[in-house]
Amino acid sequence: MKKKSMSLVASALLAMASAFVLTACLIWLNQPEVPQELLKGKEG
Repeated sequence: MKKKSMSLVASALLAMASAFVLTACLIWLNQPEVPQELLKGKEG
């Protein structure tokens, strides 16, 4: 019984970690492009 419950906990942690990483990757990939006017303002 203990082995089965530990396997269930491990599976739940794996699912949570996968969801977190997938969400972070999607947010990072969908970043808006910064306009050139703003980039020029930062440089000079």
